[in-house]
Amino acid sequence: MEFNSELAEYVFELAKGNCVHPTAIEGLTLFSSTQNFPVMPIVLQPSICFVLQGSKQLSSGQNVYQYDPSTYLINSVTRPVDASVSCVEPARPYVGASLRIDRQVVGQLMMEMSQWQSDNDLTQQMELTQSTPITPEILGNLARLIRIADDPMDRQVLSDSLCRELYYQVLKGPSGGLLRNSVNNHAGANRITPVVHYIEQHFERNLDIDEISHVAGMSASTLHEHFKQVTSVSPMQYVKSLRLHKARSMLSLGSQVAEVCYAVGYSSPSQFSREFKRYFGFTPSEAKSAVIAIG
Repeated sequence: MEFNSELAEYVFELAKGNCVHPTAIEGLTLFSSTQNFPVMPIVLQPSICFVLQGSKQLSSGQNVYQYDPSTYLINSVTRPVDASVSCVEPARPYVGASLRIDRQVVGQLMMEMSQWQSDNDLTQQMELTQSTPITPEILGNLARLIRIADDPMDRQVLSDSLCRELYYQVLKGPSGGLLRNSVNNHAGANRITPVVHYIEQHFERNLDIDEISHVAGMSASTLHEHFKQVTSVSPMQYVKSLRLHKARSMLSLGSQVAEVCYAVGYSSPSQFSREFKRYFGFTPSEAKSAVIAIG
Protein backbone atom coordinates (compact mmCIF):
# COMPACT_ATOMS: atom_id res chain seq x y z
CA MET A 1 0.00 0.00 0.00
CA GLU A 2 2.89 2.36 0.75
CA PHE A 3 4.29 1.68 -2.73
CA ASN A 4 0.88 2.45 -4.22
CA SER A 5 0.68 5.72 -2.29
CA GLU A 6 4.14 6.83 -3.42
CA LEU A 7 3.31 6.04 -7.05
CA ALA A 8 -0.09 7.76 -6.76
CA GLU A 9 1.56 10.91 -5.39
CA TYR A 10 4.10 10.84 -8.22
CA VAL A 11 1.40 10.43 -10.88
CA PHE A 12 -0.73 13.21 -9.38
CA GLU A 13 2.22 15.60 -9.59
CA LEU A 14 3.05 14.41 -13.10
CA ALA A 15 -0.53 15.01 -14.24
CA LYS A 16 -0.23 18.62 -13.01
CA GLY A 17 -3.77 18.57 -11.67
CA ASN A 18 -5.31 17.71 -15.03
CA CYS A 19 -8.12 15.19 -15.07
CA VAL A 20 -6.75 13.56 -18.23
CA HIS A 21 -3.01 13.66 -18.94
CA PRO A 22 -1.72 11.88 -22.07
CA THR A 23 1.97 11.07 -21.67
CA ALA A 24 4.73 11.08 -24.27
CA ILE A 25 4.55 7.26 -24.27
CA GLU A 26 2.06 6.29 -26.95
CA GLY A 27 -1.09 4.81 -25.43
CA LEU A 28 -0.22 5.63 -21.80
CA THR A 29 -2.65 8.11 -20.18
CA LEU A 30 -2.79 9.29 -16.57
CA PHE A 31 -5.89 10.44 -14.70
CA SER A 32 -6.43 12.43 -11.53
CA SER A 33 -9.26 14.14 -9.72
CA THR A 34 -9.73 15.85 -6.37
CA GLN A 35 -13.44 15.07 -6.34
CA ASN A 36 -15.75 12.11 -6.76
CA PHE A 37 -17.41 11.77 -10.15
CA PRO A 38 -21.03 10.66 -10.39
CA VAL A 39 -22.04 8.22 -13.11
CA MET A 40 -20.84 9.51 -16.48
CA PRO A 41 -21.09 7.80 -19.88
CA ILE A 42 -17.77 7.23 -21.66
CA VAL A 43 -16.45 5.14 -24.54
CA LEU A 44 -13.92 2.70 -23.13
CA GLN A 45 -11.12 1.74 -25.54
CA PRO A 46 -9.32 -1.63 -25.62
CA SER A 47 -6.95 -1.03 -22.72
CA ILE A 48 -5.47 -2.16 -19.43
CA CYS A 49 -6.65 0.18 -16.68
CA PHE A 50 -5.30 0.84 -13.20
CA VAL A 51 -6.46 2.74 -10.11
CA LEU A 52 -3.58 3.83 -7.89
CA GLN A 53 -5.75 5.71 -5.39
CA GLY A 54 -9.52 5.80 -4.94
CA SER A 55 -12.03 3.48 -6.56
CA LYS A 56 -13.66 3.28 -9.98
CA GLN A 57 -16.77 1.51 -11.21
CA LEU A 58 -17.88 0.76 -14.75
CA SER A 59 -21.25 -0.62 -15.77
CA SER A 60 -22.74 -1.81 -19.04
CA GLY A 61 -26.28 -3.13 -18.87
CA GLN A 62 -26.36 -5.57 -15.95
CA ASN A 63 -22.57 -5.99 -15.88
CA VAL A 64 -20.69 -4.03 -13.21
CA TYR A 65 -16.89 -3.86 -12.92
CA GLN A 66 -15.24 -2.43 -9.81
CA TYR A 67 -11.51 -1.85 -9.47
CA ASP A 68 -9.18 -0.14 -7.01
CA PRO A 69 -5.46 -0.24 -6.07
CA SER A 70 -5.68 -3.98 -5.37
CA THR A 71 -7.00 -4.84 -8.85
CA TYR A 72 -6.67 -3.85 -12.48
CA LEU A 73 -9.10 -4.01 -15.39
CA ILE A 74 -8.75 -5.41 -18.90
CA ASN A 75 -11.14 -4.23 -21.60
CA SER A 76 -10.81 -6.11 -24.89
CA VAL A 77 -13.05 -4.06 -27.23
CA THR A 78 -14.32 -0.52 -27.69
CA ARG A 79 -17.56 -0.30 -25.72
CA PRO A 80 -19.84 2.35 -24.24
CA VAL A 81 -20.00 2.19 -20.45
CA ASP A 82 -21.11 4.26 -17.47
CA ALA A 83 -18.19 5.21 -15.22
CA SER A 84 -17.95 6.69 -11.74
CA VAL A 85 -15.13 7.53 -9.32
CA SER A 86 -15.50 7.29 -5.55
CA CYS A 87 -13.51 7.16 -2.28
CA VAL A 88 -11.90 10.54 -3.04
CA GLU A 89 -10.85 12.67 -0.06
CA PRO A 90 -9.15 16.10 -0.02
CA ALA A 91 -5.82 14.56 0.97
CA ARG A 92 -6.28 11.46 -1.20
CA PRO A 93 -7.23 12.37 -4.79
CA TYR A 94 -8.28 9.81 -7.35
CA VAL A 95 -5.29 8.69 -9.42
CA GLY A 96 -5.37 6.24 -12.30
CA ALA A 97 -3.61 5.15 -15.46
CA SER A 98 -4.45 3.26 -18.63
CA LEU A 99 -2.40 1.64 -21.38
CA ARG A 100 -4.10 1.25 -24.74
CA ILE A 101 -3.67 -2.30 -26.06
CA ASP A 102 -1.21 -2.61 -28.93
CA ARG A 103 -2.64 -5.59 -30.81
CA GLN A 104 0.51 -6.10 -32.89
CA VAL A 105 2.78 -6.40 -29.84
CA VAL A 106 0.33 -8.67 -28.02
CA GLY A 107 -0.04 -10.87 -31.10
CA GLN A 108 3.74 -11.25 -31.37
CA LEU A 109 3.95 -12.20 -27.70
CA MET A 110 1.21 -14.79 -28.12
CA MET A 111 3.17 -16.46 -30.92
CA GLU A 112 6.36 -16.49 -28.86
CA MET A 113 4.54 -17.93 -25.82
CA SER A 114 2.61 -20.58 -27.79
CA GLN A 115 5.37 -23.23 -27.65
CA TRP A 116 5.08 -23.27 -23.86
CA GLN A 117 1.27 -23.15 -23.68
CA SER A 118 -1.20 -25.80 -24.73
CA ASP A 119 -4.86 -25.07 -25.43
CA ASN A 120 -5.65 -26.52 -22.00
CA ASP A 121 -3.42 -23.90 -20.37
CA LEU A 122 -5.33 -20.99 -21.93
CA THR A 123 -8.15 -19.80 -19.72
CA GLN A 124 -11.48 -19.54 -21.53
CA GLN A 125 -13.29 -16.28 -20.75
CA MET A 126 -16.78 -15.25 -21.77
CA GLU A 127 -16.55 -11.54 -20.96
CA LEU A 128 -15.26 -8.53 -22.85
CA THR A 129 -14.21 -6.68 -19.69
CA GLN A 130 -12.97 -7.99 -16.35
CA SER A 131 -11.14 -6.84 -13.23
CA THR A 132 -8.57 -9.09 -11.59
CA PRO A 133 -6.16 -8.88 -8.63
CA ILE A 134 -2.98 -6.98 -9.42
CA THR A 135 0.39 -8.66 -8.88
CA PRO A 136 3.62 -7.10 -7.58
CA GLU A 137 5.20 -7.80 -10.99
CA ILE A 138 2.50 -5.87 -12.89
CA LEU A 139 2.47 -2.99 -10.43
CA GLY A 140 6.25 -2.73 -10.49
CA ASN A 141 6.25 -2.81 -14.28
CA LEU A 142 3.61 -0.08 -14.43
CA ALA A 143 5.61 2.06 -12.00
CA ARG A 144 8.77 1.79 -14.13
CA LEU A 145 6.81 2.65 -17.27
CA ILE A 146 5.24 5.74 -15.69
CA ARG A 147 8.54 6.95 -14.21
CA ILE A 148 10.31 7.04 -17.59
CA ALA A 149 7.52 9.02 -19.30
CA ASP A 150 9.17 12.42 -18.76
CA ASP A 151 12.75 11.37 -19.57
CA PRO A 152 13.32 11.46 -23.37
CA MET A 153 16.29 9.06 -23.39
CA ASP A 154 14.72 6.53 -20.98
CA ARG A 155 11.48 6.75 -22.93
CA GLN A 156 13.20 6.14 -26.26
CA VAL A 157 15.26 3.20 -25.00
CA LEU A 158 12.94 1.51 -22.50
CA SER A 159 9.25 2.23 -23.20
CA ASP A 160 8.72 -0.47 -25.84
CA SER A 161 10.31 -3.18 -23.71
CA LEU A 162 8.40 -2.11 -20.58
CA CYS A 163 5.06 -2.11 -22.43
CA ARG A 164 5.90 -5.52 -23.84
CA GLU A 165 6.78 -6.83 -20.38
CA LEU A 166 3.49 -5.53 -18.96
CA TYR A 167 1.50 -7.29 -21.71
CA TYR A 168 3.49 -10.45 -21.02
CA GLN A 169 2.66 -10.40 -17.31
CA VAL A 170 -1.03 -9.81 -18.07
CA LEU A 171 -1.10 -12.65 -20.65
CA LYS A 172 0.30 -15.00 -18.00
CA GLY A 173 -2.35 -13.97 -15.48
CA PRO A 174 -5.88 -15.25 -14.84
CA SER A 175 -7.45 -12.68 -17.18
CA GLY A 176 -4.97 -13.17 -20.01
CA GLY A 177 -7.78 -14.58 -22.13
CA LEU A 178 -9.28 -11.10 -22.46
CA LEU A 179 -5.99 -9.77 -23.81
CA ARG A 180 -5.88 -12.65 -26.29
CA ASN A 181 -9.48 -11.92 -27.30
CA SER A 182 -8.52 -8.32 -28.08
CA VAL A 183 -6.13 -9.59 -30.76
CA ASN A 184 -7.93 -12.47 -32.44
CA ASN A 185 -10.92 -14.78 -32.23
CA HIS A 186 -9.18 -17.02 -29.76
CA ALA A 187 -11.22 -17.86 -26.71
CA GLY A 188 -14.28 -17.22 -24.58
CA ALA A 189 -16.05 -14.41 -26.38
CA ASN A 190 -14.47 -15.49 -29.67
CA ARG A 191 -17.69 -15.32 -31.70
CA ILE A 192 -18.75 -11.91 -30.40
CA THR A 193 -15.44 -10.01 -30.28
CA PRO A 194 -15.10 -9.70 -34.10
CA VAL A 195 -18.74 -8.58 -34.31
CA VAL A 196 -18.07 -5.80 -31.80
CA HIS A 197 -14.95 -4.81 -33.77
CA TYR A 198 -17.07 -4.62 -36.94
CA ILE A 199 -19.69 -2.43 -35.27
CA GLU A 200 -16.94 -0.16 -33.91
CA GLN A 201 -15.50 0.29 -37.41
CA HIS A 202 -18.85 0.88 -39.14
CA PHE A 203 -21.20 2.32 -36.49
CA GLU A 204 -21.71 5.55 -38.47
CA ARG A 205 -23.26 3.58 -41.36
CA ASN A 206 -26.86 2.44 -41.56
CA LEU A 207 -26.16 -0.91 -39.93
CA ASP A 208 -29.02 -3.37 -39.59
CA ILE A 209 -29.35 -6.75 -37.93
CA ASP A 210 -29.11 -8.64 -41.23
CA GLU A 211 -25.69 -7.17 -42.04
CA ILE A 212 -24.38 -7.76 -38.52
CA SER A 213 -25.71 -11.34 -38.53
CA HIS A 214 -23.98 -11.99 -41.86
CA VAL A 215 -20.66 -10.75 -40.43
CA ALA A 216 -21.16 -12.98 -37.39
CA GLY A 217 -22.07 -16.02 -39.49
CA MET A 218 -25.16 -16.61 -37.34
CA SER A 219 -28.89 -16.22 -37.66
CA ALA A 220 -30.32 -13.04 -36.19
CA SER A 221 -31.85 -14.93 -33.27
CA THR A 222 -28.63 -16.81 -32.47
CA LEU A 223 -26.58 -13.62 -32.68
CA HIS A 224 -29.04 -11.83 -30.39
CA GLU A 225 -28.73 -14.61 -27.80
CA HIS A 226 -24.91 -14.81 -27.83
CA PHE A 227 -24.37 -11.06 -28.10
CA LYS A 228 -26.64 -10.33 -25.14
CA GLN A 229 -24.99 -13.06 -23.08
CA VAL A 230 -21.60 -11.38 -23.50
CA THR A 231 -22.52 -7.67 -23.54
CA SER A 232 -25.90 -7.70 -21.72
CA VAL A 233 -27.52 -5.71 -24.58
CA SER A 234 -28.77 -6.61 -28.06
CA PRO A 235 -26.65 -5.86 -31.16
CA MET A 236 -28.84 -2.94 -32.25
CA GLN A 237 -28.94 -1.52 -28.70
CA TYR A 238 -25.15 -1.69 -28.76
CA VAL A 239 -25.01 0.23 -32.06
CA LYS A 240 -27.27 2.96 -30.71
CA SER A 241 -25.40 3.19 -27.41
CA LEU A 242 -22.03 3.44 -29.15
CA ARG A 243 -23.32 6.17 -31.49
CA LEU A 244 -24.71 8.25 -28.65
CA HIS A 245 -21.64 7.86 -26.44
CA LYS A 246 -19.39 8.86 -29.35
CA ALA A 247 -21.67 11.84 -29.96
CA ARG A 248 -21.46 12.98 -26.36
CA SER A 249 -17.68 12.71 -26.42
CA MET A 250 -17.48 14.82 -29.62
CA LEU A 251 -19.87 17.42 -28.21
CA SER A 252 -17.87 17.76 -25.00
CA LEU A 253 -14.79 18.50 -27.13
CA GLY A 254 -16.55 21.37 -28.90
CA SER A 255 -18.00 19.85 -32.08
CA GLN A 256 -21.22 21.36 -33.39
CA VAL A 257 -24.49 19.45 -32.92
CA ALA A 258 -25.27 19.16 -36.65
CA GLU A 259 -21.76 17.97 -37.40
CA VAL A 260 -21.94 15.31 -34.69
CA CYS A 261 -25.39 14.17 -35.78
CA TYR A 262 -24.20 13.11 -39.22
CA ALA A 263 -20.77 11.92 -38.04
CA VAL A 264 -22.28 9.23 -35.80
CA GLY A 265 -24.76 7.97 -38.38
CA TYR A 266 -27.99 9.92 -37.94
CA SER A 267 -29.65 11.39 -41.02
CA SER A 268 -32.20 13.42 -39.05
CA PRO A 269 -31.08 16.06 -36.50
CA SER A 270 -34.49 15.93 -34.82
CA GLN A 271 -34.27 12.15 -34.37
CA PHE A 272 -30.73 12.51 -33.07
CA SER A 273 -31.81 15.11 -30.52
CA ARG A 274 -34.79 13.02 -29.37
CA GLU A 275 -32.76 9.85 -28.92
CA PHE A 276 -29.88 11.71 -27.27
CA LYS A 277 -32.18 13.33 -24.70
CA ARG A 278 -34.05 10.08 -24.09
CA TYR A 279 -30.76 8.27 -23.44
CA PHE A 280 -28.88 10.88 -21.38
CA GLY A 281 -31.67 13.06 -19.98
CA PHE A 282 -30.47 16.30 -21.57
CA THR A 283 -30.14 17.73 -25.07
CA PRO A 284 -27.06 17.64 -27.33
CA SER A 285 -26.69 21.41 -26.91
CA GLU A 286 -26.58 21.02 -23.13
CA ALA A 287 -23.97 18.28 -23.49
CA LYS A 288 -21.53 20.65 -25.18
CA SER A 289 -20.64 22.13 -21.80
CA ALA A 290 -19.99 18.74 -20.18
CA VAL A 291 -16.43 17.47 -19.72
CA ILE A 292 -15.58 13.79 -19.94
CA ALA A 293 -12.79 13.58 -17.43
CA ILE A 294 -12.47 10.13 -15.90
CA GLY A 295 -11.15 8.16 -18.84
